[in-house]
Order: sequence, then C-alpha cells, then structure tokens
Amino acid sequence: MDAHTLKSMAIVSLAEGTKLGYVEQPLLDLAARKVAALQVRGKSGTFIVPFEEVASVGTDAITVASSQATQTPSTGGAADGLLDLDALRKLKIVDHAGTLLGTISRVEIDPASGAITQLVAHKGGMLGMGGETTPIDARAIVSVGPELMTVNREDPVLVSAP
Repeated sequence: MDAHTLKSMAIVSLAEGTKLGYVEQPLLDLAARKVAALQVRGKSGTFIVPFEEVASVGTDAITVASSQATQTPSTGGAADGLLDLDALRKLKIVDHAGTLLGTISRVEIDPASGAITQLVAHKGGMLGMGGETTPIDARAIVSVGPELMTVNREDPVLVSAP
C-alpha cells in the first residue's frame, strides 16, 4: 500500500463507535523502517495515534480500539524525531557510489504492521512525466540526514530492477 493513501483516511474508534478525525500525515521512523504514528486532525485539534494502537487499516478507514489511543502532540512525545511524508519526499537519495537516484516519489508500506517495504526514487522528466524511476528495498537504507538519504545498492537483493 502506498503510504500516501493513508492521508485523509478517517480514524474510527471501535469502542465508542465514533469518527475521531482524519489522517493529516503518516509519521515515519526511517531508522526502524516503519510508520510510527499518524498525525490526525479532529474536531478539537490535532493529535497523534501511535501506529501500534491501530487495530486495522481498511480501504475506507483506520480503526483503533478506543479514543484512549490518541495522544496530544508535545515535546518529547511520540512524534518527536519522526518525518512526515511531505518532508520525506524532499530528501535526495544517493547510493553507495555517489549516484543521485532522485527524490522519493512513493513509500510502500505493509498496512498490517506499518513496516516500510519499498521506496521509489524518481529523477528527471517534466511535470511528472518521463524521467527515471528506481525501486529500492527498505532494507537498503543506510542513513537519513536532514537533506538526503543514503542507500546501499551493492546487494542485488535490495534493489529491484527498474
């Protein structure tokens, strides 16, 4: 599942039978290679739902056991040090040989666990047309800095053919 599809999905409490809000951003922990939390906009403002509190990701909504799964965003909270999808898409990806692969155009996740399974880098083209696309297995991520991500493409198992 493309992580972008999580945006705007409703968050539903199973215990209370209510809609808590809509996902504004999935928040990613690249060191752990997973979606760590969801930033949600509800009637009373913005809150965080740690991904381990998610009961299920369906086609129309994301369910949690109850509204007790929500957290108020705060310094030192669950969202500290996490990247939202928009920030992640601004990172440049460079491989072990110093080749610029582009920027992240898609993040594939396992909806059951939140694990990042694959990144897709794209460079070149015009208005989203053309250019070069490189799928990268999430296990190939070496490090993530404020401006770029480095990946190891030496192991053919870690990089799919374009």
